[in-house]
Amino acid sequence: MNKFAKIISAMAAVGMASAAMAVTPLTTTVSTTQARFNTNLQTATVNAPSSTFTAIGSSSGTTVNVAQFNTNTGILVGARATVNTSVFTTAQVGGSTGGTGGRTVTADVTQTGSVTIAGVTFNSASQTVSRSCSGGNCANSPGNNTATSTTATISGTTAVPTANLAAYAGTGTIGFANSATGSTRVTTNANAANGTAQSFMTFGSTTTANNTYSIAYDYLNFANPSFNNSSTVTSSALNFGTLALGSGPALLNFSITNIGNINSAGLSLTSITRSTGNSQFTSNIATFSDGLDGGLTNNYSMTFDPLAVGAVNDIFTFNFIDFAPAGSVGARTYQLNLAVSGDVFDPVPEPASWMTMLLGFGLVGSIARRRGVGQPG
Repeated sequence: MNKFAKIISAMAAVGMASAAMAVTPLTTTVSTTQARFNTNLQTATVNAPSSTFTAIGSSSGTTVNVAQFNTNTGILVGARATVNTSVFTTAQVGGSTGGTGGRTVTADVTQTGSVTIAGVTFNSASQTVSRSCSGGNCANSPGNNTATSTTATISGTTAVPTANLAAYAGTGTIGFANSATGSTRVTTNANAANGTAQSFMTFGSTTTANNTYSIAYDYLNFANPSFNNSSTVTSSALNFGTLALGSGPALLNFSITNIGNINSAGLSLTSITRSTGNSQFTSNIATFSDGLDGGLTNNYSMTFDPLAVGAVNDIFTFNFIDFAPAGSVGARTYQLNLAVSGDVFDPVPEPASWMTMLLGFGLVGSIARRRGVGQPG
């Protein structure tokens, strides 16, 4: 190969990163519905007339589970949680007032409904409801002394924070936890002997299909490094053949493709290892981050400089990892192995070889002369 040809070949083989493309995640959605249910009761009690007591705290209800993202599918790069349900706050009141007239027990309830999942919270508007009983009516069953607020909603879509994304990946489930927070107050008047106020929050409408909980998972297909641009080839070889000692560097080209498309993760080359590290082999490939998008190819060259007689070989191992946004879950690692080999001979015989050859020529000449004068060989 002349000098001009080598220059052209080297220019064609320069391993520059291919032009970057916009990566577009795919989306899969998991969703479920939930029948109406109640949180636990919150209770406030007083045992004296003209008294007030307020219970402050929270109560929890059913956890609604949906499937996690299975990282065998791809690399989870984002998620959005969605809730659409309704809530009702209920107050119940009872007690013992004795006698008649002005002797009352009052329940005042303020609550806010919440649905939480890792890193995401949805809240309803605050609801307030009151209910009173008086005289003998306070001894009736709580159902006769119940008041329910107007309907509020818990709805919306919220992106999952990157820091919480790992909780959404696996082969199990992740749950939407329902709870209510607020206060339940009971007040007795006049000669009321005691009073009790109870509250709870109802989640969901009577139509189950209207109570939805879902997660949209955004993901990328895995990268697929290969020595071939149409099928997965993880091992390849370059044979430089037999070269004369000192005949100058020889160059062979190779390419690496990330088989995929705009829905695939890019590739980062994290390290290059070698089996022998023979200095007669060099390459222009170097580590890179996000240097190869799905569907694109990088071209490189391998050089063999025949500086020592004999057969030589090496194996270049290229270690890759999926390139995906920070916080992504499920990236994989990959390896490509490139075997290189060559054989070097010395076109100029060693001095000992010259001596052997001369002796051989002399012997042949002597035999020829003896035959020429009729002497037996």
